[in-house]
Amino acid sequence: MPGNAPSQVSQWSIETVRKYGRIGIIGVYSPAMMTYPIGQAMNKNLTIRMGNCDHRSVTPPLVDLVASGVFDPTTFITQHEPITDVVDAYLNFDRREEGWLKTVLTTA
Repeated sequence: MPGNAPSQVSQWSIETVRKYGRIGIIGVYSPAMMTYPIGQAMNKNLTIRMGNCDHRSVTPPLVDLVASGVFDPTTFITQHEPITDVVDAYLNFDRREEGWLKTVLTTA
């Protein structure tokens, strides 16, 4: 169902991790995100760690990889859309339409 990815992934992760296992949550979640299967996680005695990315330690080495040519992030770009189509682009991505990985929005 479009828009339910965070809660669906939470459910799947708890179902697939063994008892006494660990789950790490990465990404950006809205403070309005209020659904998490805490009861199932508790019953399996899972350890759950989460937090925002430490950009100050992670970003500089990544920029160095891109600048040196070791890594080319443009290979992940699958769509180029005008900024006027941002809502439709987001909806296509949210519906997990085939081929929508990363989108570049252009202003001109």
